[in-house]
Amino acid sequence: MRFLGEAERHPPALRAVHWLTAGLVACLFATNWLREGSAHGSAIRKFWLQSHELAGCAVFGLTLLRLGLRLGLRKAGGTARPARMLHGVFYGFLLMLPVFGLLWALFGASAKIAFWTLPAPAARNPAVVDLASRIHSHVVAYVFLALIGIHGLAAAWHGLVRRDGVVRRMW
Repeated sequence: MRFLGEAERHPPALRAVHWLTAGLVACLFATNWLREGSAHGSAIRKFWLQSHELAGCAVFGLTLLRLGLRLGLRKAGGTARPARMLHGVFYGFLLMLPVFGLLWALFGASAKIAFWTLPAPAARNPAVVDLASRIHSHVVAYVFLALIGIHGLAAAWHGLVRRDGVVRRMW
């Protein structure tokens, strides 16, 4: 096993933001599943929803930070085109999920996100709520989950089959 030099690895800031985002995305799926399993109107359901929303806000902010870091920091060389394309799709999903979650909340019964009450841009709109909730909870979330699986399989292929050092660049 060859150890990579620092020049061959992604900068520490990008690695840290990557793993923090990955952990928060796992929290997003877990808190949503826990919320869905809780009784409607219960305090624990509200807790899981607020935790989900707070993690979603953090992921959105980290994604913006990561995009800024990628523009400004040196990157490890040799990233193949399919990987760059998949990462672009990841960034799109990491930005779309919170935007549709925000639309769902803003046009829903409450304009409250996590612990903050936001000014509602308009009156409650059931059509926007329905569309945003379907896109956020079903279309984008499950496609994103599939992409996470593809990402994990690609990492396993690079780490276990090709042994080309790609995975070690993120550690």
